[in-house]
Amino acid sequence: MILASNSQRRQEILKDAGFNFKVIISNTEEISDKKIIAEKILDIAEKKLEQIAKDNINEFILAADTIVELNGKIFGKPKNREEAFKFLRTLSGNTHKVITAYVFKNISKNILIKDVVISEVKFLELDDETINWYLDTGEPFDKAGGYGIQGLGRVLIEKINGDYYSIMGFPISNFLENLRKIGYKISQIDKI
Repeated sequence: MILASNSQRRQEILKDAGFNFKVIISNTEEISDKKIIAEKILDIAEKKLEQIAKDNINEFILAADTIVELNGKIFGKPKNREEAFKFLRTLSGNTHKVITAYVFKNISKNILIKDVVISEVKFLELDDETINWYLDTGEPFDKAGGYGIQGLGRVLIEKINGDYYSIMGFPISNFLENLRKIGYKISQIDKI
């Protein structure tokens, strides 16, 4: 299988689930003209996949994208400390959505799975000292929304409603269930 993502979290989730894969990074620009946020994220994942699929028609390819959304505003990976601080200040005390979309395709076998998983995360009220402590860890800078639920960012979170692994970057249970629906058993994972 080819994973069209450089996300360490996605790689970790897939490895822990028993997948063997190689990483090929898509250089597709992450933009979409879709109006609905979930459709926009799915469109970006599809574009990542299609760029790699055309040269690998016999391979299973997986692409995904994750964003944080609050009141219609999308929070991707912060560009710098100042932006990360603004993200965390805005998320403080609020419930936001984490939207992960993925596409799984094999052109030669005519297999296509597309799905979007939406979870909710409620942040604690964060003071500037806590935000700056977290920023000093260096953890927020390569993560949508400026935090990682699987790392030190867990201390910022009051509660979640939804799929922990989707919030982390890839909804593995949802993916395995969708594989099962097209005739793949979990025991066949290594053969994919």
